[in-house]
Amino acid sequence: MIPTYIETSRAVPCGQRVVALDAGGTNMRAALVSFSDAGVPVVEGLARHRMPGVEAALTREEFFRALADAVRPHLKGTDRIGFCFSYPAEITPQKDGRLIQFTKEIKATGVDGQLVGAGLAKALAEGAPGGPGARIILLNDTVATLLAGRNALPGRRFDDFIGLVCGTGLNAAYVERNALIRKVPGLDPGGSQVVNTESGSFARGARGPVDDAFDATMANPGKYRNEKCISGAYLGALCLFAAKSAAQAGCLSAEAGRRLQSVQGLSTRELNDFLLYPDSAENALGAACSGLPAADPRALYVLCDAIVERAAALVAANLAAVLLKTGKGRDPRYPVCITVDGTTFWQLRSFRVRVESWMRTLLSGDRARAWEIRSVDDAPLLGAAIGALTN
Repeated sequence: MIPTYIETSRAVPCGQRVVALDAGGTNMRAALVSFSDAGVPVVEGLARHRMPGVEAALTREEFFRALADAVRPHLKGTDRIGFCFSYPAEITPQKDGRLIQFTKEIKATGVDGQLVGAGLAKALAEGAPGGPGARIILLNDTVATLLAGRNALPGRRFDDFIGLVCGTGLNAAYVERNALIRKVPGLDPGGSQVVNTESGSFARGARGPVDDAFDATMANPGKYRNEKCISGAYLGALCLFAAKSAAQAGCLSAEAGRRLQSVQGLSTRELNDFLLYPDSAENALGAACSGLPAADPRALYVLCDAIVERAAALVAANLAAVLLKTGKGRDPRYPVCITVDGTTFWQLRSFRVRVESWMRTLLSGDRARAWEIRSVDDAPLLGAAIGALTN
């Protein structure tokens, strides 16, 4: 649970430009962002890049240089940068962040423990010596998603706001009263701020020996166990690992096991293709099942579907717990707004429907709360801009 020092009470100023940088799990985007008098975002010069460290291992200097190269073309008429950084970082009162550990299989040595905003500012200054120093506000993608949701419907009254990212990674953020954040001394007890829960590292979800064996193959075994059961960086690979384990345990035929062993990898996108088109030879699992007795492809489908169902249940538990922690949503007229960003949530077959079904089960009876799930286009990018403009 990481305090962010990001407040949510200030209005977004109109017409002021700020650079927004969204460093996600796979891709990185940068643009110049402002907001009209009606609160409509204006995004200029949007550029997309691969996230540094995804394709090849980088040194610390190479990592920050790649970030600076993405930002520099947008520094026109502003020195303010809203930096959405989708990795666990201990946020400082100055709203910089010290990287705790890279997740999502990012490979960059020497960055752990470093102040990310300061590293970016240094790289920018080295590329343009003598220029004005950049003012950087660093925030997590869940925090940015929460801010984007808060700004999207100014005419609606919501009781509170939650941000969820369920794409390459998994995490949630909510607004907490400072009086309840006892780990940080000196906070204004009458104020509040967004808290990044780092829920991808939660460890109480149901897991079994196949999860443990799969985790042992990862670059960070023992870390972010909840995320490894849910997020797009892992879900396809987990299903393939479970399928091979099932074959080894005799749950599938010997021929099915032989074919599955030849499948070298499975992305969550490919898993989704299999769930939508189980008979298609254009996806690896469908091709492996071609010509097998019906019992094998049926068992494989049931296994993958069950793993997706568990992921949805864990996401619902995450959201329900955060919503209950806020204490809000008791009046059905004013629901809690849950803004969700991420392709796993929105594009994986039936995933959103499953999450909402589990939430209705969990938030019932004495725990009944009013809530509404919605999306905002480019939420992390816009939220990064809002964070820099209001903090």
